[in-house]
Amino acid sequence: MNKSNIYLFFSALILILVSTSAFANLAYIDPNTGLNVLDQVGDKFFNKAKGWHTILEAAAIRLFWTLVLMSMVWTFGMMILRKADLGDFFAEFTRFIIFTGFFFWLLTNAASNLNIGGTIIESMQVLGNQASGQTGSAHGNIVDVAMKIWFDLLRNLSLWNPIDSLVAIILVIIITIILTVIAVNVLFLVIASWVLLYAGIFILGFGGARWTSDMAINYFRTVLGVALQLLAMTLIIGIGSDFLNTYYARMSQNMMNLEELATMLIFAVAFYILSSKIPPMLSGIVTGGGFNSSGVSNFSGGAALGAAATSMAVMSMGMT
Repeated sequence: MNKSNIYLFFSALILILVSTSAFANLAYIDPNTGLNVLDQVGDKFFNKAKGWHTILEAAAIRLFWTLVLMSMVWTFGMMILRKADLGDFFAEFTRFIIFTGFFFWLLTNAASNLNIGGTIIESMQVLGNQASGQTGSAHGNIVDVAMKIWFDLLRNLSLWNPIDSLVAIILVIIITIILTVIAVNVLFLVIASWVLLYAGIFILGFGGARWTSDMAINYFRTVLGVALQLLAMTLIIGIGSDFLNTYYARMSQNMMNLEELATMLIFAVAFYILSSKIPPMLSGIVTGGGFNSSGVSNFSGGAALGAAATSMAVMSMGMT
């Protein structure tokens, strides 16, 4: 390292050390609610999403009765043309009433009243939390550990040992990115379930006609698929969080131990692969995606690897 790069490296370390106070107005933990940044995002989406279904349900009802009218004209018009007898007319009318009533009941109880879709999603989350013994949000627990590792590193950086400090910073950045991606995957799946539940209710309007009723059935099939992904994700995150907290508790107070950081990195990579691959496999049983189904929870690891590679490239500039 030449002299200018040494000065640049020390300047970067000093900036990192003072950054927590410089940006205190944008805190990781909201002092008013006590929620971390991912929990705040989740609450914001949930509060907004709850107001969608009123407007979209009204639009779905209009679409539903439009399709009912079209289906009724076509069905009974064809019966009149072929001069069907009274018994056939009565039987078809009974089937038509039962079909229409059933799909209208599904429409009006999917996200309100009985809240069928919401109950499916919530029950899977509760079941996963009970089975894994988790409390609080799964994504919040993961990112909390990531931030603890990061802040511990900032407190233990040594300006007199620049090489070890540089390697430790690179390892911790990669670990933080991977754990954050895992947490975002969980949050992404939770928000996707809310969007599907409250915005996707419009699809139930297509249940007003037999020609398009499969689209309405697919709504509940997809809701169940997402709920199963949440169940699998919650179980995996529960096990992974226990390991993550155990490894963090066993780490020495000096975050400059590169062997411990490398072990944590290996675990973070394995944790990411398990959490991104297993839930879609369970969802594929319902949605028909099969063993190789990617699912909505498979947030691409390319972003994480790209960010990690960029971090390593930037940090290594000080070594040339």
